[in-house]
Amino acid sequence: MAKIFLKRGRANPLWHGHPWVYSGAIAREEGGYEPGDVAEVCDSDGRLIGRGFVNPRSQIRVRMVTRKDEPVDAALIARRLDEAAGLRRRLGLPSERTDAYRLVNSEGDALPGLVVDIYRDVAAVQFTALGMKRLDGVVFDALARREGVRAVVEVAAGGFAQIEGFASASRTVRGPEVTAVPCRENGLDLEVEPLHGQKTGMFLDQRDNRRRLAEFCRGARVLDVYAYAGGFALNALAAGATSATCVDSSARALERIRLHAEKNHLGPLEAHEVDAFRFLEQVTPRSFDVVVIDPPKFARAKKDLEAALKGYERLNALAMNACAPGALLATCSCSQNVDGETFERVIAGAAQAAGRRVQVLEVASQGPDHPVPPAFPEGRYLKFVLCRVV
Repeated sequence: MAKIFLKRGRANPLWHGHPWVYSGAIAREEGGYEPGDVAEVCDSDGRLIGRGFVNPRSQIRVRMVTRKDEPVDAALIARRLDEAAGLRRRLGLPSERTDAYRLVNSEGDALPGLVVDIYRDVAAVQFTALGMKRLDGVVFDALARREGVRAVVEVAAGGFAQIEGFASASRTVRGPEVTAVPCRENGLDLEVEPLHGQKTGMFLDQRDNRRRLAEFCRGARVLDVYAYAGGFALNALAAGATSATCVDSSARALERIRLHAEKNHLGPLEAHEVDAFRFLEQVTPRSFDVVVIDPPKFARAKKDLEAALKGYERLNALAMNACAPGALLATCSCSQNVDGETFERVIAGAAQAAGRRVQVLEVASQGPDHPVPPAFPEGRYLKFVLCRVV
């Protein structure tokens, strides 16, 4: 097994639990390896920190899997899956009201490069690291053996696969062919297409935020921008909102929203297939009591950060313009490269540009079925800020 030695002073984050070894932290390597192999990671004095998947194609040279001198094999994968399932049971998942949830959250469950979302009786798997992808058969078999799992699907990893250097395609890998999967979230009956949707079919990380925001929506006119499957709007209508307007550039997503509203006997609901900025530029000012903006990732890399911050500020200013006096604005960012403090500065800049006074009421992140190590701020990517706009 190859050994990777870190530069002096660069091991501290690893000793404290950070799961990534960046290429710039490496002093030297001993022994040969193929991309995706398991390698030992040692500090500058040769002390073993642990083992992880190594890939010279990525700036993240090693993704730590274990802090022990133990094999990374089928037994370890099965054990970690059992631990992950135990945590979700502790969180009350699945339940009668919710059977769509995240079972494995990559580094947060000590299975780097692996995401597993459960939609009732279907496990949707996405690989984001070559080392874990090379164990795909082990992962598929372990999931297929789990009680209540009827089928396992793999969801294409897109840019992750390109960076890491492996082929990736959406397909059913265990059990019968999967198309639309019925499931529930917060008591709502939904239908998810894990092989054709974004992420693995739903943005499960916002589930608790959707439920929380719905508590403030009784009697409200709600605008849900970048609505995708309409989660915020549907939860709001179920909680007593008087109307919901959903905006998305995807006709397929809007058709899914209409289906969900009909299935749950919710309305009135309007769905607009249009660019979010264009819609907000033309919307009647101060016409909504609750506005949600949950855009896709604006800053995919650090080089995109400056343009992303300008985009977020412009988007938030437009959203504030749509807010009636005293309205609530739920504004989100899923860009890992935008930290919470920076995002709140963006909101302040947007308030100045819009000429509105804004009060921050709550700040949240992804739900507890998306855990992260405490020394891994990169894993807490989702920012959810609930504001009052005066």
